[in-house]
Amino acid sequence: MSCIKRRVQSIRMQASLIFSTSVKRCMGIAVVFFVAGCASSGQISGAIAAYQAQAPRIELGQSMEQVLDILLPTQSSVAMQFSKAPEEYIDNGKTKKIYFFRSRSFPDGLVTDDEFTPYVFEDGVLVAIGWTAIGGPKTQAQSRDNDYDYHFRGRVYYH
Repeated sequence: MSCIKRRVQSIRMQASLIFSTSVKRCMGIAVVFFVAGCASSGQISGAIAAYQAQAPRIELGQSMEQVLDILLPTQSSVAMQFSKAPEEYIDNGKTKKIYFFRSRSFPDGLVTDDEFTPYVFEDGVLVAIGWTAIGGPKTQAQSRDNDYDYHFRGRVYYH
């Protein structure tokens, strides 16, 4: 009988160890995702603060090289999925380039035009800052006022 008791205790200890290891792994994975989310948010906030510190140094008429030397380093910590690629086109025989710098952030989980400030260059010279010169932002942050709070009880959702 004592042999059976020892075997049962051994099985219980093994089950406890396996459960404990699984819980630790799940917690570890959850912490990694939480830290990654906080890191990207912190990187965006840092980039915005750096941009705001350097933006007053920019004036119309500066060369593209001067402006980019000042502003590009402010965006170096922003991951590609949270940034906006430059655009380029020819208008009336003049090459226009638009660079977008992260200048705001909204807690809607979206990356929208209104979170950036555009800098418009014509033949390598800064001719405009802001959305007015290029017709306004195409996408904007979404209001969170209409979100519903859903509560789960059993198999039924309530709001």
